[in-house]
Amino acid sequence: MFALLVALLAPAVAHSADHVGIEKQKTTVDTSNEKPAEGEFPTVVLPEAATAIRLSSSDINRIACPSEISEVLTSTEKGITVKITGKDAFVKFKVVKKGDKFSYSSTPTEFYVVCGDKVFSMVAFPQRVPSQTIRLSSGLEKKIRENLSLYSGLPFEKKVLKAIREVYTENIPDSYTINKQEKRFITFKEILLTLKRTVDIEGEGLRIKEYEASLRGATPEFKMNEKMFLRAALAENPIAISLERHILRTGDSSRIFVVEQRAERQGPHKLAGDLPMLDQPQQGQPVAKPGLQKDPPVNRTEQDGQETDDER
Repeated sequence: MFALLVALLAPAVAHSADHVGIEKQKTTVDTSNEKPAEGEFPTVVLPEAATAIRLSSSDINRIACPSEISEVLTSTEKGITVKITGKDAFVKFKVVKKGDKFSYSSTPTEFYVVCGDKVFSMVAFPQRVPSQTIRLSSGLEKKIRENLSLYSGLPFEKKVLKAIREVYTENIPDSYTINKQEKRFITFKEILLTLKRTVDIEGEGLRIKEYEASLRGATPEFKMNEKMFLRAALAENPIAISLERHILRTGDSSRIFVVEQRAERQGPHKLAGDLPMLDQPQQGQPVAKPGLQKDPPVNRTEQDGQETDDER
């Protein structure tokens, strides 16, 4: 048994949704000899974009990764030596002796480090500085801090409403993790369900699964409700279900949002009352109240149908 918080997402808010996807801004780095200002060199590198870093041209530098480093790619003709040892890679620029003097590299060099399942792109500017340590980060810690700040002080039911509203209106913060999917379910004979994406809110323990529902076959009209989607195949640890529309007619589709609680924040949540509305619902649409519900069993026919569809 689990607590169910049912949010009614009124179609009246649809007109205010911009439906414009937010693309992450990518930073590009000029690989020319023009180096950044001294204070602009970071020591922590994220995987989203190429990053300019500073390395010692005379001493051995260290690149540290939280996972195993499997490969480091760079321009070998520039005389760079790289040695990989577990989670560390050690980088040394070639020093040329000319008579009694030493010549140190000053040419910017690109590095591609395969750390775990991510690739980090860097442009290294060698300088006459002591040995440098560059740490590679997945960015998860930063996302957690940002999400905790966004949700600070909000009661649980308002956190759920905020998460649904932001995904519904495509006003999704960069700190959310989006995974696009295209998985079909034929659990119901009247409608076809397609899982479009999952949105994880790291640190808050919330995950939103967005489904799209459309009519199957010759069904002219079908009325949906939130309890229909309490299926083990569709939701794990669900705490909220929200429908864009409850009645499907020929040519219609409806977005369905299933909010799950992930492991880091699992636990009982008692609601102070009915969940507030995102907007006023259309006349005749009741507001389902929170309570305890049992997960309806999925019969063998439904499971077989889903597996057959997934194989196709």
